[in-house]
Amino acid sequence: PHNTPRSAHDTCFKRSINELKIVNQNNLFNVEDISYVRKPNIARIIANQHAQSIRRPKYTLRNLLTSRRFHLYKHRFSNAQYDRTLLYPTLPQPRKNVKNEHTEMCRSRCCGHRFVLAADTQFGILMDGFAMENPNWSQEIEISRKAVAKLNSMTGKERPLFVCVCGDLVDTESSFNGALASWKKVMTGWERSLIFEQQVKDFKRVWSRLDSDIALVCLCGNHDVGNRPTKASIERWTSSLGDDYLSFWVNGTFNIALNNCLFSNPSGAPEMFQEQLLWLEKRLIYAQENKATHIFVYTHFPWFLRHENETDDEVVTFSGAPPGWGPEGTSFPDNYFTIPFEERQMAMLLFRKYNVTACFSGHFHQNVVAKSSWGMDMIVTGALSMTLSSGMASELSNGEINGIGMRTVDVGEAGEFTHKWFLLDE
Repeated sequence: PHNTPRSAHDTCFKRSINELKIVNQNNLFNVEDISYVRKPNIARIIANQHAQSIRRPKYTLRNLLTSRRFHLYKHRFSNAQYDRTLLYPTLPQPRKNVKNEHTEMCRSRCCGHRFVLAADTQFGILMDGFAMENPNWSQEIEISRKAVAKLNSMTGKERPLFVCVCGDLVDTESSFNGALASWKKVMTGWERSLIFEQQVKDFKRVWSRLDSDIALVCLCGNHDVGNRPTKASIERWTSSLGDDYLSFWVNGTFNIALNNCLFSNPSGAPEMFQEQLLWLEKRLIYAQENKATHIFVYTHFPWFLRHENETDDEVVTFSGAPPGWGPEGTSFPDNYFTIPFEERQMAMLLFRKYNVTACFSGHFHQNVVAKSSWGMDMIVTGALSMTLSSGMASELSNGEINGIGMRTVDVGEAGEFTHKWFLLDE
């Protein structure tokens, strides 16, 4: 059972859906039913973009350098990275062949530091299960605006040094043509790509309003690069949002942000998967050699939900969507949300060998607090969009309330940290 072949859990997901049909005969929904779907008005988006291009002034270099957008983006996304390293003015990183300089490799904040985790902003998901004339993600935009305002309002010791959004920034990656309960089924690839591009623009516009002293790290999720990432889908991400994996120091801790969508299904880009795996071990060796007080790993997919050796056959529960989202009874098998056993073990061997402190992720649209057998924390943060509810939520959540929110992480002495989930409206 450990070596069950599958691609991005496709085999597992189809099997689970079939099992659901058998188990749930009295409340059966047809995943192929698109009768309730109304294709969005793509022409309106094209017309709006054309109107904007006509109104947009022709920039001189001077106009560009003094524009508000340039200043909002100059230390964000791809403009805040070099050589797979986060480069941010408030978090100076060590440079090669430069000694005795003050950088974040040193533990200079004796009282520790804070960062914040968010996940699955997923612009477009809330319309995903409904018939809609015009593509619209205004609810998700408003949720993200509230999140940014909340982060900007934090002061003193509560103010984070950086925020990490753990993937699925947007919803409509172009390969999602068979998504459950989705109008994507009736759209062509170029139409999905058009909506994806607009969602990315809107995400960048909202999250660039984060105060300039707070760094922003964005991970790619399966809705950003696809359930089967390819070189092309990853390049679409990197061209707009920067590296799909990178590392950085903060106050003596070493932070590794991964594209573990490639661990979920490496078949579309096997060379890129191997390249990242080699890079990961080199970074872990580097962190250990330089005596990092903590090693934190950030991903989109949770590596596991309960323990690192769990198999798909052990995870038999489902996570239900909110009432009204998609056909009645829409739910997802919980074993769809984790990394396949074989690829998971590749990561776990490295994490155990190099003493990774904790892994943080999203994707599950609800909270999970778990540990590996050797004590590594696996913490999943709920979504800044639609929430799901698992049949084993009470076992997984450690008492955290399900809802729309974020998570603070306060880092202390070597190996020590605390975390707290909070609802956005608290």
